[in-house]
Parts: sequence; C-alpha cells; structure tokens
Amino acid sequence: MSSIKIECVVTERYRIGESPVWDEREDALVYVDITGQKVCRWNPSTNKIQSVSLEEPVGSVALRKSGGYVVATGTTFAALNWEDQSLTTLARVDEDKPNNRFNDGKVDPEGRFFAGTMSQEIRPAVVERNQGSLFTLHADHSVVKHFDMVDISNGLDWSLDHKTMYYIDSLSYAVDALDYDVKTGKT
Repeated sequence: MSSIKIECVVTERYRIGESPVWDEREDALVYVDITGQKVCRWNPSTNKIQSVSLEEPVGSVALRKSGGYVVATGTTFAALNWEDQSLTTLARVDEDKPNNRFNDGKVDPEGRFFAGTMSQEIRPAVVERNQGSLFTLHADHSVVKHFDMVDISNGLDWSLDHKTMYYIDSLSYAVDALDYDVKTGKT
C-alpha cells in the first residue's frame, strides 16, 4: 500500500470554503466561500488565487458547457462570466422564503445542476428547520423542485451506473439513496 502525501496548497482563510470543482479548460480549481460571498479560482501552475465577489452568499458553483460558471447564490441560479465578473440571472427559487439561501449543489451525469436550499443560520450551525428544498436547473433554465421540508441541503452524488442519487440533509444525520432516472433527471 502506498502512502498518500497531503499538502495544503491554498493558505488563504475563508469563512466557509466549499464546492470544489476542477475546471480542465482553465487548469484551475474553482470553489466558493459561502458566507464570504465569493467564487474563487486557484491555478496550480502559478499558485495564484482569483476571486469574484457576489452580493449574496454563494452555495455552490458548476462549469457551464458554453463557458464560465453557473452559481447558486442567495435563492438565484445565475451564470457567472469570469472575464467581466458579470452575473446573469437564470432562475429564482424559494421566492416566498426571504430567509433562505442555496447551499450545496452538483451537476448530474447529463449536465443538470442540482442545488438545495436552507434557511439562513440563526447562529452558527442553528437554522430554522424544514425550510429548504432540492431543485434542478435544466439547460433551458427551467427549474424542477424535487422535494421540500429540508433542513440543510448538503452532499449530492450519483452511483457509477447513474441509477442512484445520494443526498444528504445534514440534520438528518443520514445519506439517502434515491432511485434516479438519468434520462429524465427524476428521483
């Protein structure tokens, strides 16, 4: 068994650094600082970090096929153009819940962006219960709500055969395995 060497490559401090995604086009690691309200990009060749500041907490970031990124910020799915740092709204969710924000999100094997919401923290790690939902942003910018009554939407992934979606609501202390239809994106 070989040993694994782990080293810290980014020494900047973040409030809540999450949602790492490798961007092959830019040869960079993209991630968010949720409450710092930033999308960050680290280039291992130059060891430089760039960031774009947003006006709301940003829960997750994903690559866009057409270039740039899609972010789940506040209660908005938006396209982020890295070059000019512009944000274009694609869709809004939870408009009846002004205290909510997006948290974790991931892209499924077919390119749909799944992201979940939660209420803003009352104090660290304390939220109003059952306020969040899980959503999917489709390529045509339509949004599907899969379910609600979520506390802290966190942790998404798919099985290798794409027939199971794994989902975590942090306060349930469990990983749910949901039947998944990769052709339709339905759970």
